[in-house]
Amino acid sequence: MAKLDIYGQNTQSLSTPSITISEVEIAGRILPIKKSYNIGYEDNAIEVRFSEPTSAVSYRFRIIENSFEGDKVHPWVVIPKNEIRVDTLSPAIYRFEVIAASTVSKQESSPLILEFKIEYPWWRSWWFWGACFVTLFGLFYGRERFLKFWADEEQRHYKQVTELELRTLQLQMNPHFVFNALNAVQSFILTRDSISANNYLSKFANLIRLFLDSSRSKYITLSDEIKLLSLYVEMEKLRFDNKFEFHLDISPDVNQFMDIPTMILQPFIENAINHGLRYKETKGNLYINFYNQGKFLVCRIEDDGVGRERAKQIQAKSRKGYQSQGLKITEERLRTFNMIADSDIRFSITDRLDSSEELINDVGTLIEIKFPKFG
Repeated sequence: MAKLDIYGQNTQSLSTPSITISEVEIAGRILPIKKSYNIGYEDNAIEVRFSEPTSAVSYRFRIIENSFEGDKVHPWVVIPKNEIRVDTLSPAIYRFEVIAASTVSKQESSPLILEFKIEYPWWRSWWFWGACFVTLFGLFYGRERFLKFWADEEQRHYKQVTELELRTLQLQMNPHFVFNALNAVQSFILTRDSISANNYLSKFANLIRLFLDSSRSKYITLSDEIKLLSLYVEMEKLRFDNKFEFHLDISPDVNQFMDIPTMILQPFIENAINHGLRYKETKGNLYINFYNQGKFLVCRIEDDGVGRERAKQIQAKSRKGYQSQGLKITEERLRTFNMIADSDIRFSITDRLDSSEELINDVGTLIEIKFPKFG
């Protein structure tokens, strides 16, 4: 009976040599003979044994390696014994080709092919790297979310603190204004001017009502602010016995429904009256003008009083010189408001000049407050 190899070839053919696999051992375990094997990356010690060749037959083999880098064909190697032993293979697919050659007839057998697929370790598998990527992405995403959460929380607390600071400054403004008004009423009472005291109290009550209505919010419309300012100036005229004239001019293109910070203009007007017009020997003038200038609404407050330097000199000689805190508080309010509202309200205080740009006796003061327009 003819002896067949695993491919069903006749191993007893005299003209063509044949190859017969007798045993396949992987990692010390004898496995059934088949065409291909899947091997773990740690079980890469392979031994393939063949039947003893005759003296006229020799074996040789080569390995064709298929990896990510492409096919790599190793050179043919003569098998010194009747076995192949390999234990240095990396994860890839290997095709072993074995040929038997007759030293007599010079004929060669068809290649006997065995395939060994050595698996990659789990830490080099696609699912492991995919899981690592997803995990790292989740960690970075979670970290960013966490940092953003705390940044938002910090910003929210900072805004709350800043708004409380703004409210505190606004509350400081209220008693400051009320104190001045009550001083005026006291002055009228002491001089027994009951009619002026009554008129002043009536205007003061109306102003307080308007002020309380507006103080519930950080903002007030320009129209309501103008009402407050007009009433305030009337009270100051009464207090100083009509020592100055009031001139109000609003440009027709000004949007009087525009919102501005509450009680932001009153301290500037108070400063003009108490630092400039108050010490003027003759009757003075207070000009308030609202007009548009590019992207800003401008409030221009101008007086022809004695000026800032002269006012300082007069106050220095008087123990009861007027010490205004309203302007300082307003500066703090504007700085805080610009910070929390991301706004750009600007103001400047300069001395008035005549046509020759030289200071005149009653130089007066010019104040400009610029409110950015939105929309």
